[in-house]
Amino acid sequence: MKRPIPGSKNHWLLALAAVIAVTTFKLTPPPGVTTQAHPPIPSLTLTAVGDLVMHMPVVNSAFSIIDQNYDFRPIFQEIEGRLKAADLTVGVLETSLTTDYQRLSGYPRFHTPAPLAEALRWAGFDLVFTAHNHSLDQGVNGITSTLSHLAAAGLPATGTRSVIQEKPYYLMEINGLKLAFFSYTTLTNGLAPPPHQKWVLNTLNYYKLGWEILQLKNVGVDGIIMALHTGEEYARSPSPADRRLCQHLFRLGVDIILGSHVHVIRPLERVVIKDPFSNHLKTGFLAYSLGNFLSNQRWRYSDCGLMLTLRLQKKLFRPGIEIELISCTPLWVAKDDQGYRILPVLPPEDPESTTPYSAAFRDKFHEVWSDTESILLGWPGGLKQLRPPFF
Repeated sequence: MKRPIPGSKNHWLLALAAVIAVTTFKLTPPPGVTTQAHPPIPSLTLTAVGDLVMHMPVVNSAFSIIDQNYDFRPIFQEIEGRLKAADLTVGVLETSLTTDYQRLSGYPRFHTPAPLAEALRWAGFDLVFTAHNHSLDQGVNGITSTLSHLAAAGLPATGTRSVIQEKPYYLMEINGLKLAFFSYTTLTNGLAPPPHQKWVLNTLNYYKLGWEILQLKNVGVDGIIMALHTGEEYARSPSPADRRLCQHLFRLGVDIILGSHVHVIRPLERVVIKDPFSNHLKTGFLAYSLGNFLSNQRWRYSDCGLMLTLRLQKKLFRPGIEIELISCTPLWVAKDDQGYRILPVLPPEDPESTTPYSAAFRDKFHEVWSDTESILLGWPGGLKQLRPPFF
């Protein structure tokens, strides 16, 4: 048997103490010197809602006899805090804006008072999408007028343009993230701009869109978000053609699709697909339709919509963004002697969700919640519940 070396245990203890001392010295800064923490990973929260469809009953309800003008702010008052809470809030403005109150109109050719733009900015919107089937209701002049009133209110827009030199998308850098927002429609209600002004409205063209996304990726844009106006109205489930269209957009490099037009809530999906720019798998987010944010469509399934909040975070080791759904709230457009109000619909078990409201309102809240659960949870690959964790 090998005999122990005399004093070897003490030598080992001394060596261990020396290592601890050196390690402690390296990790402990000298007095008066502070260590710098790693910078946070760039991220932001994005809230999205569906269509603002400005039917004349909604418009008329906002007229103030005292001021002889329109004030739309009360409509958004009970949802304002939620809209402002996000770093960025977006929605679809499905109308044209004007100050000529003698020419106001609703369906089928929308023409809405310009103060709506100021109300949306006040309510918390940071960007509106203007490519939809009613973009040309008032012709090219209607597009130019709408963009002018939005600009005067400090509210950016994308989907239509007043001059050809403007980009057909909107770039934004916030919290260290570079995002590009697109707004495209597949429908124009049979209307068309003059041949020399086709650029005023973004109608879906895969080749053009693919080229634009490639250019944006080459200059370091992290994420591509698309508002897509398409589908068969009032159909609560996407058609096979709708699904193929969305898959093609993801293959072009889109990260998030926010669907609109069909006036009902459609399913949500988390989509795993190969990133065309890195050849790695990436996860996209798809909302087939967020329904109506505001309208006078009082019937079941169309008097409500979804408000989504996503957390977007820059990927650390390759280009792109991580996408997390952090909030999914049904909304109902209420109408009573106070006019129109957009109300959040909370879970039926939440004691605060229905207490302040009438029995008729409470019944409607339960119906909207149940209908929303049915369409979102019943879709293969869709949500498993209307609260985190969603997928």
